[in-house]
Amino acid sequence: MDTTRKVFDLVIIGAGMMGSAAAYYSSLIPGTSVCLVGPSEPKFRKDHEIFGCWFDEGRICCRVQDKHTWSVLSSRSVQRYRELERQTGINFYSDVGYIQCVTQEADFQSLFEMNHMMKAGAEDITKEWKDIYPFLSFPDDSFIMQEKLNAGHISPREQVRAHQTAAHQHGAEIIRKIVSTITPAENPEYKWQVETECGSIIYCTHVLVAAGGFAGLKNLFQHVKPEMVPDLDLRTQTVAYLRIEENEAQRLKNMPTLVTSCHFENLDGAYVLPPIRYPDGHWYLKLGHGRTYEEHKTTLEEVRDWYIQQTGNPECVEKLARFMCYMLPGLKVEEVTGDGCLTSHTPDEEPYIDIIAENFGVCLGGNGYGAAASDEMGRLAARLLMLGEWESDIPRERVKIVWKSQT
Repeated sequence: MDTTRKVFDLVIIGAGMMGSAAAYYSSLIPGTSVCLVGPSEPKFRKDHEIFGCWFDEGRICCRVQDKHTWSVLSSRSVQRYRELERQTGINFYSDVGYIQCVTQEADFQSLFEMNHMMKAGAEDITKEWKDIYPFLSFPDDSFIMQEKLNAGHISPREQVRAHQTAAHQHGAEIIRKIVSTITPAENPEYKWQVETECGSIIYCTHVLVAAGGFAGLKNLFQHVKPEMVPDLDLRTQTVAYLRIEENEAQRLKNMPTLVTSCHFENLDGAYVLPPIRYPDGHWYLKLGHGRTYEEHKTTLEEVRDWYIQQTGNPECVEKLARFMCYMLPGLKVEEVTGDGCLTSHTPDEEPYIDIIAENFGVCLGGNGYGAAASDEMGRLAARLLMLGEWESDIPRERVKIVWKSQT
C-alpha cells in the first residue's frame, strides 16, 4: 500500500443529519478511521448548489408514527438524545411533549395499537385536551393522543453539530467539500476513492452515501449501478414562520408539538412547532402542510432554484398562517414569513439502509420522518457497513434500496 496516502476506513458522503450521526457511531468502533465529507450550511444560499433540510431550529420528535419502521427509528433516537447532549455540551432537544389530532376513529385506534407495540405510554386525552391545553382549538369530533414524555422537538442544526462534535471527539475528520464522484481506487487495497468538486481525492476502504435527496442528482453510483439512481421522489415542503412577541411566547409556554389531520380550507392537515427562539433573537411559531402543495422536483437545477428563493409557496404560507390562527385563537402575530425545503420519498415510504456493493453503503430516504429518526438511521448504517451487524426490530429486507433509471 502507498503509505504516502492517508486511507480512511470509512468515508461518509453527506454532512447532514444522517451522515453526521453515522460519523459519530462509526467513530465509536475501535480502530476505525472516519472522514465525513459535506458542506456546511451556507450563509447566503444563492451562491450554492447543495442544501440540507436541517437548516432550521425546530423538528418534531415522537415515538408513535403511522409505520412501525419509523416508530422504531424515532424511539431509539429519542432515547439517546440526552446522552449526546451530555457528552458534547450541546443542547438540541426540548421534551415539551407531543399530541396528534385525527378525525377518523380507525386512524386513532391504529395509533394506539402502535403505541402498545412500542410501549410508548401515550394517552388518550380526547375528553381532557381542552382543560390541558385551553389555548388550542380543534374540531369537537377530533380524537387526541398525547405523548407526554420522551417527545417534543429538536434543533436539527444543533443536533448535526452535536453529532459532528462527538465524532470529532472520537477522532473523525470533517472535510467541508462537495463530492462529485466515487470511483474504484487505483490501488485495489484502497477499494474506493472519493473525488470532490475542487479536485481533491480521499481514499478509503468503505464508503457510505448519506446525501439526502441530492444522492440521485449527483453522479455517485455510476461504478456500482451504471445508468441507475436510488428511487427517490423529491417533494417540496413549504413552512410558515409566525413571529410573535415575548409575552405571546410565554402565554404558549406549555404548548406541545402537534400533528393534525384536520382539514382547513384546502390544506389536508399540518404539523406545528411551539414557540422557539431562533438565532435572530425572535420567537417563532412554525408549521408545515400535509400532501397539499407538494411539488415534485427532478433536476439539480430545479432543486437549487427552490432552495435559493427561500420563500416556499407564498399561497401556502398565507393559508398556513390562517390555519395557525385558527388553532390558536387570539394569537398575536408580528410578521409572517416562509421558507422551503425538500423531502425525499421512497416507493413504500421505508428508508434505504443497505449495502449496494462491496464496502459501499447507503443511508437515504427520510420520507418526512428523517429528522427524528436520523440518529438511529446513522447508527444502523454505520454498523451494518463496518461490522455486518443488524440489531434492530426492523427486518433488513424492509430497508433494501430500490433503483430506477437515471434517464
